[in-house]
Amino acid sequence: MMVAFIAGSCIVKILSVSLAGRFAGFRGLDLINLAITTNARGGPGIVLASVAFDAGIISSQFYTTLVVAAILTSQFAGAWLDYVLRKGWPLLSGATGSVAVTSEKATSLEAA
Repeated sequence: MMVAFIAGSCIVKILSVSLAGRFAGFRGLDLINLAITTNARGGPGIVLASVAFDAGIISSQFYTTLVVAAILTSQFAGAWLDYVLRKGWPLLSGATGSVAVTSEKATSLEAA
């Protein structure tokens, strides 16, 4: 159940964000970065799973699945962004009027 849920939910989320990003004018690496980072469920996913479990809406097995999905997707998003910045690629190209963030800018932001 865990593998099917994580794979299915990630595929749906990444495809839907990619489609919306395409309509918004993003292309290439920008789409991948947006899709992977918005796929991260993080703390809100764990809180929602805890509330649903406490209310008796979901089983303990599905609670575990939701918590593991939140942790894995958040870890993967962080690893992906680290990889992109280490390669020196911009997080957003700036083609849509956004400010491009490169590894040099990210390092100076971390130092501040």
